[in-house]
Amino acid sequence: MSLRIRKQKRDNRFNINLTDDETKIFEAAANITGIQAGVIMRQMLMKQALAILLADDIEPDFSLDKFLNKGATAHLSRSGEVCQQNQ
Repeated sequence: MSLRIRKQKRDNRFNINLTDDETKIFEAAANITGIQAGVIMRQMLMKQALAILLADDIEPDFSLDKFLNKGATAHLSRSGEVCQQNQ
């Protein structure tokens, strides 16, 4: 499944340093979708930036390690809290 993305002129550049695990996630997504990792990152960044502008639960100290090692129980208990808040 290879999508063709329309080229756009981009003069602004930012560099980010990724851990090996973060890199592997983007490489896997690129291999599965056939879309370049840079395009996936750009789209993810834009979606997240818009979500942050509209959200009130920004996590400035977000850690992928903590998120991945948290365990299913902790993730499910938080989603339960969110569901209860929405009622």
